[in-house]
Amino acid sequence: MTAIIFRGRAGKAALPLVSACDVFEQTWSPPMPFLFQWRFGTEDRPLTRSYLRECLVATSQAAQITGADRPLEWRPHDFRRIFVTDAIRSGLPPHIAAKVCGHSTVDTTMGYAAIYPRT
Repeated sequence: MTAIIFRGRAGKAALPLVSACDVFEQTWSPPMPFLFQWRFGTEDRPLTRSYLRECLVATSQAAQITGADRPLEWRPHDFRRIFVTDAIRSGLPPHIAAKVCGHSTVDTTMGYAAIYPRT
């Protein structure tokens, strides 16, 4: 269903393969090319959910983005919902979007998809 494509630069992968701890499953992932990484000493590590959340809050506050007369609060999972909504709205069949997202049913995927009228 999906493929990981590596593009090299000077013989090195653009995104190093790193493992991450899943705090909910209490397991380590196999080495993967996580999109958001940072360098810790000689190791590449994926950014944590909490750090990404902090960055989103700080960015929203700095940009003074508001919704319903209060600061807009973004969460990393919001981008997953945005992806699903945009993919389905752009014509991707919902059952394919469900597979891409790892959902076992299309109903779960359709719960993510917020189809808004075009303005």
